[in-house]
Amino acid sequence: MHPALSHVVRHWTTSLACTLVLLLVMPAAVTAANSTALQFAPLPFEDRKVLLAQFRPMLEHLERKTGNTFELKTLAEYESILDGLHEDRIDLAFLGPLPYILLTDEDDTFKPLVRFLNAEGKSQYRCVLARFGGQPAGLDEVGGAHLALTQPYSTCGYLATEHLLRDAGQTLRNTRYFYAGSHSESMLEVVRGHAMLGSAKSAIARQYRHLNIEIIAESPPLPGFLLVANPRTTTAKQRAAIRDALLSLQPLSRQADRALTESWGSNIRHGAIPADDAAYDPVRQLYRSLPDGIPEVKR
Repeated sequence: MHPALSHVVRHWTTSLACTLVLLLVMPAAVTAANSTALQFAPLPFEDRKVLLAQFRPMLEHLERKTGNTFELKTLAEYESILDGLHEDRIDLAFLGPLPYILLTDEDDTFKPLVRFLNAEGKSQYRCVLARFGGQPAGLDEVGGAHLALTQPYSTCGYLATEHLLRDAGQTLRNTRYFYAGSHSESMLEVVRGHAMLGSAKSAIARQYRHLNIEIIAESPPLPGFLLVANPRTTTAKQRAAIRDALLSLQPLSRQADRALTESWGSNIRHGAIPADDAAYDPVRQLYRSLPDGIPEVKR
């Protein structure tokens, strides 16, 4: 073979080999890059499509501000989120008060990043019991009745409902309560006539007033929803960047921030404040005041 031709063949062979190596390595590199995405899980208080619409814009903002990538995981059960955090399969979670205290009762190294505000600039909310408007159903008439609750791990599920009934001299043990799966479904079960009363977050219950839902009892103000990071799977730098990206937004007072967050879910679009673990002590006391706990909560 001519020396020049031999050189070309060797060059072509080497290039081909390098290309084949790159093709083999690239899928692994892509997989490795994807594996660095922080896994974010919100509480399943709405269906999956709604949760994606509510939280994806916030994660896109965090990606721009922090340089991290996020993968939104929608899990059907509150317990699955807590298990995922404990087992290091979830890096970041949007939790309510009861799931948070259950999480930290088992492992107090989990610390909240921020606590979200509502449309009035408050970081508290209420759980309610509601009936179909015009019906005579009251708290003193729940004996043997069907009651629709959200989920066992939901603050507005068994925990808040049992305390509201106790204030009226009643208890869930004397009812035929069941779990509807979400705040919205709890209200719809009342509308459908499957339950005499339903429990929900007050803001969600009020969304069903046009279907003749009427609130008849409210809990005291409870500390609001919060963002929690896994201390083992996130770095201090990542946690600080996420916290700063959310605390820097002032949508209730700055038009530009309000325009940015208007597509976010109603639970997260109004801004946030630093979260303090001690603020959740009242919920801990409510939970610990139940002698037998919550029957369906095994923690």
